[in-house]
Amino acid sequence: MIINQERPPRSSRLRRLLCCFLIVAASIAVVGAIESSRDTVRTESDSAEDDARRMDILAVAGPTPTPFPCPLCWFARTRTENFEALTPPQLPGGWLATNALGPPPLWVTSDSGLPMPPADTAPNAVFIDDPAVVSDKWLDGWFVSFFEDCCVLLTFRHNFNLEASGLDPNLGFDGGVLELSTDGGNTFQDILAAGGGFVSGGYNRTIATDRGSPIAGRQAWSGNSNGFITTVVGLPAAGLQGRLRWRMASDNSGGNEGWRVDSLYMTWCEGMGTPCPTPTPRRGSTPTPRSRPTPLPHP
Repeated sequence: MIINQERPPRSSRLRRLLCCFLIVAASIAVVGAIESSRDTVRTESDSAEDDARRMDILAVAGPTPTPFPCPLCWFARTRTENFEALTPPQLPGGWLATNALGPPPLWVTSDSGLPMPPADTAPNAVFIDDPAVVSDKWLDGWFVSFFEDCCVLLTFRHNFNLEASGLDPNLGFDGGVLELSTDGGNTFQDILAAGGGFVSGGYNRTIATDRGSPIAGRQAWSGNSNGFITTVVGLPAAGLQGRLRWRMASDNSGGNEGWRVDSLYMTWCEGMGTPCPTPTPRRGSTPTPRSRPTPLPHP
């Protein structure tokens, strides 16, 4: 990751756009395969040969997805966190849990409890409860810093059961959101407002405005995910120097089991490394000048 204040040349911007196009196209292809695999109904007539040829799409898009290739002279970079090396309730170094409103507990690393299962990759995930009172609980995670980079994709797995309406499938009461700071961690805004976008697993409900939630009226993850699901989100990389935040907010109408986050995986293309080599001309692509014949003298 490079910090530089010079304006990238036009060729660099063109390579960045090409890179973004290829990465997003590949992401959409993977997500489409995931949805297709979920919609497929298996029957007893499925043959063993079909099973042998079947690709495990969920594994590809889950804890350790395959990085998409970067074009031209860009370099693929990755960053991961699965919380496995930690002893609960310890958080990774540099991560910060804060209760802006409401009682303890704060975000912690957890290896047991609800919602089940407790982790995507055993034994640990980070966890926050969903209390029956107004609360606003933050987990400030990775610092991110990009300049001449592109196509930043964040993948994570999460399992939530947060209070939501049982009558309106679009309405949530307690919910979780992903936020991004673009000023080094001083202020935060929703990932969508910051210029990011979901490739898959985006918000599924809107938080009610009449029950005191700190994120009232916002889109969020709410209700029951019924186990770990995959979220893929594109970050606005150009000139970005900030931090990621997972935020859970509850209202005064009741609580539920909580929210677990695991298997973070970030991939991006780092640009302006070794200059692109000059293409070798193919035979015949550049004509070789020929000497003109010397005219014969007149008789």
